[in-house]
Amino acid sequence: MNDNELDAKLGALFVAYRDACPDPSPSVNFMPGMWARIDAREKSSTLFSRMAKALVTAAVAASVILGTLAANSVPSGGAQTGIREPGTYLEALAAEHISSLEPFSLEGIAELEQQ
Repeated sequence: MNDNELDAKLGALFVAYRDACPDPSPSVNFMPGMWARIDAREKSSTLFSRMAKALVTAAVAASVILGTLAANSVPSGGAQTGIREPGTYLEALAAEHISSLEPFSLEGIAELEQQ
C-alpha cells in the first residue's frame, strides 16, 4: 500500500467515527447543569476538607496540651529526696559509665603523663 491509500483509509475511518459519535448540541440548560455538577463535587470535597482541618486542629491542640503537661510534670520521689534522675538517654548513659570516663579528667591525664 502506498501513502495515498493509507491516507484514504484513515480519512474513511475518521468519517465513520464522526458519523457513529455525533456532536451533542448544547441545550439552554448546559451551563447551569455544568455548574450544578461542579458545585456538587466542591461541596463533597469541602466537607471532607473541613473534617480534615478539624482533625488536624484537634491533634495539634492535644499535642500542645500533652507537651505542656509533660514539661511541667515533676518526677515522683526524685524532687523530694534531692536525687536528680537523668532526663535523657545520653544523661543516663553518662551517669552509668562515669567511672569509665574518669581517666579523661585533668588528674587522670596528669597521672598518665607521669608514668
